[in-house]
Amino acid sequence: RMAPEAQSLLEERRILVEDLQKVIHHAETTGAKLLHPKTGHFKASFKPYKVTFWVEYSPSGDGYIVHNAYSHRMEVSGGTLS
Repeated sequence: RMAPEAQSLLEERRILVEDLQKVIHHAETTGAKLLHPKTGHFKASFKPYKVTFWVEYSPSGDGYIVHNAYSHRMEVSGGTLS
């Protein structure tokens, strides 16, 4: 399910529901997620191809509610900053 404010963000950011499902599936099967102690929302990321997707979500009954999502194509390679 989608929080009302998240639906318009996804359309604006051109993020597919299927990509969010992949992120949540990855987070729930691997445990690779962070919990915000005040909101109880999880934040997780997944990079199925050249784009990394981030999702803020919470469990709800037999599914999940997506509160926010974004994506980026930036990749940081090794090296040092000076």
